[in-house]
Amino acid sequence: MITTFIAVVLAVLLHYEALWLISRQIEQSHRPHRQRILVMAFGVLATHIAEIWLFGLTGWWLSAINGIGALKGYESFHLLDYIFFSAVTYTTVGYGDIYAVGPVRFLYGTLALTGFVLITWSASFTFIEMQKHWRINK
Repeated sequence: MITTFIAVVLAVLLHYEALWLISRQIEQSHRPHRQRILVMAFGVLATHIAEIWLFGLTGWWLSAINGIGALKGYESFHLLDYIFFSAVTYTTVGYGDIYAVGPVRFLYGTLALTGFVLITWSASFTFIEMQKHWRINK
């Protein structure tokens, strides 16, 4: 439970700082509008990928290294399988081919909620930034 809390705090802090940096870069940039928006979009995507990796590594560490729960669905799992499951859970897609058992389920349940909140935050941020900068250029 403590590990899950730490992973969530790190993901939220990473998200906050990344959006803050992206916003500052957009404000201070003298690049054309299109380039600023693309930098924002790729920055947000990179942030989400980093968060997926954070949770994937946490799940791998808990399950594969410490034996606190496991993933089921295949005969064996490698690190990238944990990253894949993290991405599927983070985005709340939930294909169902892999599932968590044991105490590690708390991490993945919390991951789904955290991913939903952070994706929504990014969508709001993107909308506000695009609206703000499109108004300026009209």
